[in-house]
Amino acid sequence: MDVITLLVAVLVNALLMSLALAVGVGIRARGGLQAWQFMLLTQAAGFALLIAAKQVAPVLLATLGVMVLSASASAMALTACRFLGQPVPQRWLGAVPLALGVAHYVALPDQPLATALTNFIISLQILWASWQLLSGAGAVRWRWLCGVAAAANALLMLGRAVLAFGWPEAYPRFTAPHPLNLTHLMLLNASLVLGTMGFLLAHRDAAEQALVRLASQDTLTGLLNRREWMNRAGRALGAADGAAVLVMLDLDHFKQINDQRGHPVGDEVLKLAGEVLRGELRASDLVGRYGGEEFCLLLRHGDPSAFARLDARLHQTLRRRCEASLGFEVDFSAGAVRVAPDEPLSAAIARADDQLYRAKHAGRGRTCCGDGVL
Repeated sequence: MDVITLLVAVLVNALLMSLALAVGVGIRARGGLQAWQFMLLTQAAGFALLIAAKQVAPVLLATLGVMVLSASASAMALTACRFLGQPVPQRWLGAVPLALGVAHYVALPDQPLATALTNFIISLQILWASWQLLSGAGAVRWRWLCGVAAAANALLMLGRAVLAFGWPEAYPRFTAPHPLNLTHLMLLNASLVLGTMGFLLAHRDAAEQALVRLASQDTLTGLLNRREWMNRAGRALGAADGAAVLVMLDLDHFKQINDQRGHPVGDEVLKLAGEVLRGELRASDLVGRYGGEEFCLLLRHGDPSAFARLDARLHQTLRRRCEASLGFEVDFSAGAVRVAPDEPLSAAIARADDQLYRAKHAGRGRTCCGDGVL
């Protein structure tokens, strides 16, 4: 149970887990898991440098080891940011290891000061990552697992910094078989394992969420696909306590756009239409791509004057956005009907389609409405 043996165990543990992630998930895994793989590798490299510094070039290798361990702590923070979808302070994450390396080299003649500074800065880096994970974690198990493991490791490092700065005569040498050194390295080994388990759970959760999105969303526009919209609209009508408005919307002359300007331009038109619909509708409304260039909307609790204003905004915004982005205007034809709570969704869609047919034959670029909509 000597310190060198535990250091080697940390090094081997980090390398084996990095290798396992590369084999199990893929060496080109993107996002948070890739950052965690980098964290494991730099953790192993940092301790390898510190072990080597006991034999050769102690000043140079110890300083490099400290910089690499700080880079490992930055990689932990990067992992947390990526899994949480938060902005990554890239300059800060890169600047701290460099600054710590310079400060460690300057302070190295005063060994207690250099030790206190190293432990203090790295503990703050890890505490910041832990705070990111635990803040608003709720019932997300992987965030608690990773956050608590990181916090425990950081607090022990902070304790080492306080001891080295305040009571340098009591601070054990790096390789001394002191309970503080042994506890820290055993906890570090455990935190590497727990962190890897936690971030694998996060990776699994992200993959499951991606599958749910693929099953429910139209990949081109980001709107609900036809099946998901039908399911949600059916449930919404069944639970509604009042009438709603159902709109079937069709982009005008879309086939000509594809034939004359190419399918990539047609795809851009569909994307813009999706953005306009998402931007103009309320969170309580349902919008989906029904198929091809046709979209379906279920507007809840809409009064006639509000619907008229919304319809005008949709026509105007779509024309303006397409003109600005693509150099030509695109408009739509639509049919709208008021749906009673007990009316089957299929019947309401058929009535809205009849109104859409009227709009197309009346010259397009307009919305025809059934009784009670306007």
